[in-house]
Amino acid sequence: MLAQNTSIPIFPLNVVLFPGMLLPLHIFEERYKSMTRECLDTGEPFGVVLAKTKDALEANRGNYFEDIYHVGTTAHITAVEHLDNGRMNVITVGQDRFIIRDITIDMDDLLIGQVDPFPMKEGSSLEVNYLIQKLRPMVEQYIQHLADASGEDLSDATLPSDPAALAFLAGTAIQGPLAEKQKLLSTESLNTLIANTASMLDREDKILSYMLRAYDVHQKAQRLPFVDYSLN
Repeated sequence: MLAQNTSIPIFPLNVVLFPGMLLPLHIFEERYKSMTRECLDTGEPFGVVLAKTKDALEANRGNYFEDIYHVGTTAHITAVEHLDNGRMNVITVGQDRFIIRDITIDMDDLLIGQVDPFPMKEGSSLEVNYLIQKLRPMVEQYIQHLADASGEDLSDATLPSDPAALAFLAGTAIQGPLAEKQKLLSTESLNTLIANTASMLDREDKILSYMLRAYDVHQKAQRLPFVDYSLN
């Protein structure tokens, strides 16, 4: 659990990491190889934040505090594969949300964030139960549509019982814009998180359903009926 005013290395990426979600990474830059080795030695996490601009991904470029979103998630390394030249493949899992108060840059061009924990505010349990009963079948339907689109069998997928975990899982699965996923991650209260996730999921599911229907119509149109065509 993060304490107030904690210093952690910050890794800007083109991804929104939600608590409880897996994030595989290929580590090849020197500054992140050094960061990963230290995290492996100490067991401490690093912070993942969404980059606003391409400059945020480069060393010695950009106004870092302005070029990244300030709410992120700590990433704990759960598995590592060591490769040539110090490169690594790592599996991480998101754990705690945080908010960045300040950014400095160390000698290795690594961003160091002064962060505070960003806990979820609990709302009315009755409202949460009502909202989650609405969200759960929507998540199940969306996952089924994703399975139909990908051709994968996701029928044995188990959804979490915790309301926040279910909302964050839905946020991970949604194929929508990263900026909108960031809004979900940055939500302050549980009630608002579930309501916003349901609204976003409803819109994305309608788009996905339309695409699946359009694809099915297209496939049927390509299946011409058998006719004894003339060779002339």
